[in-house]
Amino acid sequence: MPNVLDVPMKRTENITISEDSAYAVLSARRARIEINSTINKGIQINSSYKSEQVSIGINDYYLASVTYRKRTYPIYIILSFIIAFLGSGSLFFGGGPAELLVSTFLIMILLFIYYYTRMARLSFRLADEQDYDILLESSAVNDSQLMQLFIQKVLMNSLKVEGFVSNVKPNEKPIQSGFQTSTPNQMPQPLPPQQQMPQPLPPQQQMYQFNQQ
Repeated sequence: MPNVLDVPMKRTENITISEDSAYAVLSARRARIEINSTINKGIQINSSYKSEQVSIGINDYYLASVTYRKRTYPIYIILSFIIAFLGSGSLFFGGGPAELLVSTFLIMILLFIYYYTRMARLSFRLADEQDYDILLESSAVNDSQLMQLFIQKVLMNSLKVEGFVSNVKPNEKPIQSGFQTSTPNQMPQPLPPQQQMPQPLPPQQQMYQFNQQ
């Protein structure tokens, strides 16, 4: 499974989803990855790091899946707290500075391992068993739901399905006239004041709009 870059991306600069494309920009210090999926044009991944530049084109017919995986190991944090507690307790029972130094060293190692293993990965898996992985820090994606919509749109493009993605579940009813999407058990939230309410439609058009919902 080759990595697009061996440098993990630290932040998401942009994720844009339109009717026929999905575009994302991930970046780190002196590193940048652009992902552009357009219907009937495949997936283009462009990366740059220092003087290295890589361009990868993926045929939609060979795309098997897109996976976003995030992992953390809190056990290292728990162990560091236990060692800190034991190290401070040893001072009350005649422990010397050597024990305190060793416990401090172990805590630093455990914290380093925790932050080093706290990684995420965006994987493009192809039908011919060739995968491309994009390494991410676990804090690089702040909106996991938006990442899910991005992946959904990439898969829609690979299947030649046009249209916008939707995060509305089958048991939810979208409300589009002046209110944000909500579930039947929730009160609709008004749009921000800067957005104007739509002008009233003629009776025939109102009837048509109601029937469409």
